[in-house]
Amino acid sequence: MADGSTRTAAWLCGVVLFLIAYGSLYPFRFTDIGAAGIGDLLGRLDWARTTRSDIAANVLLYLPLGASLAWLLAARLGNLLAILVATLAGGLLAFGIELAQLYETRRVASLADLCFNTVGAGAGAVTAMLVASAHRRLRSGTLARLLRQPVAVALLLSWAGHRLAPFAPEFDLAGLIASFRSLLDASWWMPGEMIRHALAWLVILLVCERIARLGRALAVAGLAMAAVLVGRILFDGLELVPAEIVGMVAALLLARPLLALPAPQAAAALASALAVWIAITGLAPFDFQLTGEGFALVPFSESLTHYRATNLADTFQRCFIAGALVWLLVQSGLSVLAATLLGAGAIFGVELLQTWLPGQAAEITDPLLAIAAGGLIAVFEDSRGGRR
Repeated sequence: MADGSTRTAAWLCGVVLFLIAYGSLYPFRFTDIGAAGIGDLLGRLDWARTTRSDIAANVLLYLPLGASLAWLLAARLGNLLAILVATLAGGLLAFGIELAQLYETRRVASLADLCFNTVGAGAGAVTAMLVASAHRRLRSGTLARLLRQPVAVALLLSWAGHRLAPFAPEFDLAGLIASFRSLLDASWWMPGEMIRHALAWLVILLVCERIARLGRALAVAGLAMAAVLVGRILFDGLELVPAEIVGMVAALLLARPLLALPAPQAAAALASALAVWIAITGLAPFDFQLTGEGFALVPFSESLTHYRATNLADTFQRCFIAGALVWLLVQSGLSVLAATLLGAGAIFGVELLQTWLPGQAAEITDPLLAIAAGGLIAVFEDSRGGRR
């Protein structure tokens, strides 16, 4: 593997290991369960009931781990052995996590989770080797452009993840019909949601310009829109949203004027609009109180301590918003350091003001995501290519 891709894989592996351990064992309040030994511990593991969304989350969580491990090991072990070792390593990690969860009373240890985590690691390893094989055969083209712009690709996948989580397909006719019902029942005039979707897709349009061939950005963005709409029809619990469709149409109408601008000006305009949107949505209804609330210093504390079906989708959206703001500032011409400080500072300011807003949960998560985005851009992003 090339040095650059190996470095990317090593960083990704480290980040994923941290996220798996943090997300699986938080809040780290371990208690003595009186286990008599390893045999007793193994006996306490059972096939706890799971849902399709949990299955999808378990597979997706270990997918990048298997991919990064296989990518790192392939040069020394060969593709097949790298896949086997990466899958085994993912399974052993999942096994250790499940055992540790027996001591974390807020967690549910399950053999089902272990199996699907291992499947995710194996699928990631196989995918990585297929990508590596294709990359060796292609000296240029779409795949090469994607590998040169991993942060831009991550933004596209983050928004798709936000709209399609929890990725549980359902091919029931009644469910398919229900996904269209909102087009008749829901309001088509929701300005706030329309602006949110339009702004997101305009950002994705600039992302597509970085990763697609010259002049193909609009077509790639259109395909991404179609994929999201089809996913919301086929995935369980999702439905078509009128405001999203209006936002997509608005983004397509604004695409050509946006692309006519010089790239730095287009990025600066979207960064400004996104910053304003972050401030308005984060501070509305602007009902500030003199008595401030606490500021949570533990990342994702709200999501990890209060399980909701929308947690995964919310996490994808937060990653997209923080990452997009910093990425756009870099594309506008700022240095990565300046863009990171400005983006993270703006988000931190909004979070700080939220301590004086009743009902708002102010926490460090979003500023840290912006800092992480800046770090990833500094390490991975290829500043060459794209429109100038």
